[in-house]
Amino acid sequence: AKLATDYIKQGQDTIFVGFNQNFRIVVAKTAVTDITTVSIPANASAPRYRAINLDAITVDTGLSGQCSNGVLIGEDGEVQALWLNYLGERTSNLHKDVEYHLGFATPSLLPVLSKVQQGEMPKLRILNMESYVVQMSQARIMGVSEEWIEKVTQANPSRHQLFMVRKVGCQPPGFNSAADTFEEGDIILTLDGQLITRVSELDIMYEKDTLAALIVRNGQEMRIRVPTVPTEDLETDHVVVFCGAVLQKPHHAVRQQISKLHSEVYSRGSPSYQYGLAPTNFITAVNGIPTPNLDRFSEEVRKIPDNTYFRLRALTFDNVPWVVTMKKNDYYFPMSKYIKDRSQPSGWRTVCHDKDKYKDGIALDAANLNPDAIDEGFDGVSDIDPDLE
Repeated sequence: AKLATDYIKQGQDTIFVGFNQNFRIVVAKTAVTDITTVSIPANASAPRYRAINLDAITVDTGLSGQCSNGVLIGEDGEVQALWLNYLGERTSNLHKDVEYHLGFATPSLLPVLSKVQQGEMPKLRILNMESYVVQMSQARIMGVSEEWIEKVTQANPSRHQLFMVRKVGCQPPGFNSAADTFEEGDIILTLDGQLITRVSELDIMYEKDTLAALIVRNGQEMRIRVPTVPTEDLETDHVVVFCGAVLQKPHHAVRQQISKLHSEVYSRGSPSYQYGLAPTNFITAVNGIPTPNLDRFSEEVRKIPDNTYFRLRALTFDNVPWVVTMKKNDYYFPMSKYIKDRSQPSGWRTVCHDKDKYKDGIALDAANLNPDAIDEGFDGVSDIDPDLE
């Protein structure tokens, strides 16, 4: 199908084609009711990826709420927008996930698709911040001059708006930049000299390490250089399984919701929950030794003998420090790593640790585990909780 290169507009006629709940194709001639900038609400209990800085399209048909996917097309068959399902927050009373059905204009896909069509793997960069719309009445109060308000009116006659920084995410582990950063409450006027009144105009960030930004901060205009973040640094490429806990670097959704990265050792949840090591905790130290990343964590826990108690210092997602005492058991929960490796058929390489330490040369075989195995220990190794010694 041919993708539209011009953005669909409010009030424009379109044809909605979608799959309903019965997986049947439904079609309706309709019109675009609104195009507005939205951010999908965060899920506080378990951070997960959500769409931000998004221009969402809504249409005047009841079928839009019944279909989780589809397209908006013109009379000539040109695809004007994709109809997508966005996962939102989890309701506290019904314990159900809220889903949003919204349209996404196809011209926003073209910068990425063009590289794919050329046989390139897109390596994009993004601004690590979440923004929301500010109307001109509020912008004037916050210090935007009449000159800039007039420029906004001319640049975007249909929607007189600017963008304010709502949240600045944590930078990826190991990211260093001498550039300045946005602060919450900044109003963005221009990026690299281009006036920003539409989300689509943020696309200039994709291939630049830094951007020259003109902002209004605390009522004053300022010029700063802001860094962009490579999207490949946002992917999970290293997972450690230890004592039943699945640990990884904090993924993008976590960094979207916190202001400070306490550690690169982040718990996803697992059998270790019985010790109180719940999902969304950050592990900051093992037996008092700091573990800022997964490699340092693996190094320290390998020093702990089997069937021995040890302490983890942790921090909850809402910044409450605490200490958990656990007992290492290499028979039931041996430590292993999963590392992203494109040379492997599955795309991941598995590394198992301490196979040579098992008593009597017992191999790792989950199918042959027996109740007596938990009582097997090593001579000279303490089997008493350190709190009781």
